[in-house]
Amino acid sequence: MRVDTFRTARMLAGRPGPEDFLEWCQFRQDPRVAATLGGPRPEERIRRDLDAILEHWARHGFGVWMWRAPADGRLIGHCGLRHYPVEGQEELELLYALRFESWGQGLATEMAAASLEVGFGRLGFQDAVAFTLTTNKASRRVMEKLGMRYERDITHADLPHVLFRITAAEWHRG
Repeated sequence: MRVDTFRTARMLAGRPGPEDFLEWCQFRQDPRVAATLGGPRPEERIRRDLDAILEHWARHGFGVWMWRAPADGRLIGHCGLRHYPVEGQEELELLYALRFESWGQGLATEMAAASLEVGFGRLGFQDAVAFTLTTNKASRRVMEKLGMRYERDITHADLPHVLFRITAAEWHRG
């Protein structure tokens, strides 16, 4: 089953396409956003990242959605699920990032919760992980609000991160 689009109370989630690159690149190159994602990336790296997102969709039928404001279609951020190796083990990763202007409004939690609901409820996944830089307290708080539990410290992209996990059973109880 594919879930290309859906909505929450405040946002629309849509499967990304190549046409999203310019707006997504601008959002990812904001130094405040980049600081939460391990640092700034050149445009060609951001293009490769989007290509990987599109390839994941083509291969698996799900992935990261672009989240937009319903009124004007403005990009708010990205969030979704993907298969991703974490310290040598394939995991289902929940990932999210918001435009700086959207921070502090509960939007990351809203989009992440909706993504987990799709993953556990409609796609039948059994568990998911999320990780963030040890210094990113806001992202860690999102994971905690979702009911995810701290599992361990990891190294990702040569930087210290914390890894959280939630199972489908925990999500449905919670």
